[in-house]
Amino acid sequence: MTTNKNRKLRKSSSCLLFLLTFSFAICLPKYWGNSKVGTSVDMSTASAAVSQTTKVYYVSPNGSDNNPGTSKQPWKTINYAVSQNSRIQPGDTVLVQPGIYTEIITLGKSGNSASGNITLKANGFVTLQDPNPSSNDFGRGVIHSSGKSYWVIDGFRIQNTGWAGIALQDAKNMIVQNNHTYQTGASGIIILPASYFGGGDQEVSSKNVKVLNNIVEKANWKWLGSNYGVGTQEALSIWGVDGFEVANNTLNQGNREGIDIKVGSRNGSVHDNSVTQLALVEGTPRGYQGGSAIYLDGNRAKMFNIDVYNNVVFDNTADGIVIADEDPDIGDVSDIRVYNNVIYGNGQQGVNGGRGIGVGSNVNHVEIVNNTVVKNVQAISIDGAYYNGGYASHDILVRNNIFVNSSYVNGFIESVNQLTLDHNLFTNQFPNLYESGSGITNLNASDNTQVPSVGFVNLDGNDFHLTSASPAIGLGSKNIGQYAHFDKDGLQRQASTGIDVGAY
Repeated sequence: MTTNKNRKLRKSSSCLLFLLTFSFAICLPKYWGNSKVGTSVDMSTASAAVSQTTKVYYVSPNGSDNNPGTSKQPWKTINYAVSQNSRIQPGDTVLVQPGIYTEIITLGKSGNSASGNITLKANGFVTLQDPNPSSNDFGRGVIHSSGKSYWVIDGFRIQNTGWAGIALQDAKNMIVQNNHTYQTGASGIIILPASYFGGGDQEVSSKNVKVLNNIVEKANWKWLGSNYGVGTQEALSIWGVDGFEVANNTLNQGNREGIDIKVGSRNGSVHDNSVTQLALVEGTPRGYQGGSAIYLDGNRAKMFNIDVYNNVVFDNTADGIVIADEDPDIGDVSDIRVYNNVIYGNGQQGVNGGRGIGVGSNVNHVEIVNNTVVKNVQAISIDGAYYNGGYASHDILVRNNIFVNSSYVNGFIESVNQLTLDHNLFTNQFPNLYESGSGITNLNASDNTQVPSVGFVNLDGNDFHLTSASPAIGLGSKNIGQYAHFDKDGLQRQASTGIDVGAY
C-alpha cells in the first residue's frame, strides 16, 4: 500500500547555473503523489539538462497581438499567446492581466521535461467567457488542448460556456489549479480522449494529470434531464488517465454527477475534496435514478489502483461515493481504497437509493476503511447485481466504519463473494444490521456493534468528531493498511489503545 507520506506533494527543486555571460536554468523533475511529472534526472549529471533562462510574457485587454508580449507592450488575446505562432517556449510563463476575455483558447504547443512546463496564469482577477455559449461542441472547452503536454493552467474564472470550461484531450503532464468554473454547459473540468472511444487500453490516452484547488460550480447547468444533447459528462471528469491526482477541489451544485473517475483511469487519488449539491437533476425522476457525488466507473477499460480519501461528501441529491462498472463486457474495477471520508445527508428517500457508499458489479479487491457515513438514505450497499450485470463483486473489506442515522436502512448486501464486514458501528433504529438478498457467499460478518447514539460532538451541526464518551473510541480493528494509520485530521491512530472507528 502507498503511505500518506508518499502521497504528499513534494516540492520541486531548481537551481541556476551561471556560465560566463549566459544564464541558464536547470529544471529538476517534479514528483506529485504516486506519479511523476517529468523525467528522472540524476543529480550527478544535472548539468546535462541545462536550458535557456525562462521568460515571462504578458496579455492585456489593451494590448495588441502585433506587440512583442512584454509588460509594456502586451499581447491582446490569450489564444494568440499560447498559439503555435507565438514566441513562448517550454519553461515560459504567460501572465494574463485582469479583465474579461471572450475567446476560445487552444493550446498550440507543449512544454517538455528538459525545460519545464509552460504556465498560463491569471495575474489577478481574469474572467474567460465563451464567445458562443449556445453551442454544444463535444470536447471543446474555453481552454482547450489536444495532444499537448507540460502545461500549468492557473487561476482563471471561466463562465457561461457552451460545453466545458477546461477540456484537455490526450493530455500528458498537465496541472490544472486554482480555477473557478461557473455555469458550464457540460463539465467544469474534463480530461478525455481526442478521438478513440472504442474501449480497452487504447482509450487510456492521457497521463500524469493533476487537478488541484479548483472550484467547479453549477456544471451541466443547461441539462434539465430531457435534452441529452447538452449536459454530457460530469462536473469534474477524469476519463482514460493513467496517473492522476484530484485534490482540494470544491464542487458545488451541478445537474449531473460530481467527480467521475472513469473508462480505464488508474494509478491515482481523489482526496480532500468537498462535494455538495450534485446530481440536482440526475438523481430525480427528471433524470436517471442515480448520480453519484464521487463515482469510480471502469466503463470500457480496466480501472485499478485508486485511493479515495479525506473527502467531505454531503447534501447531494443521490449517492455519495460509488464504485461500479457500467460495461460488463470490457474491463472491470479493482484495487480501490476508500478511507477517512465523511459522507452525510445524501439521497432522497422514495426517489433514489441515496447510498453513502455503494459497490456494484464487476468490482473486486476494494477496502472501505474508517469512513464516517451519517444521515443518508442508506449507509452502505454492496450489490454485485446492481446496474448492467456482469460478475458479482468479490474480495470486499468493510472495516472500522461508522454507518449511522440512515433514514431507510443501515445497508443492503447482495451478489457478493468474499465480503468481510467487521468492527463497524451502526445505530440501532433498524432491527437488522443490514438487509440482504441472494447470491451472498463467503461472508465474514463479525464484531459489528449497534448503539442508540454514537456520541458525536454535534450531530445536528454535522461535526462528527467523537466525544470522550463515544462508544466508537477503541472499537476498531488494528488490522488496517498503512494508508489508514492517520485519520482525516492527520492524527496518527493509536493502535496501542485500540483504533477509533470512523474518519476521526
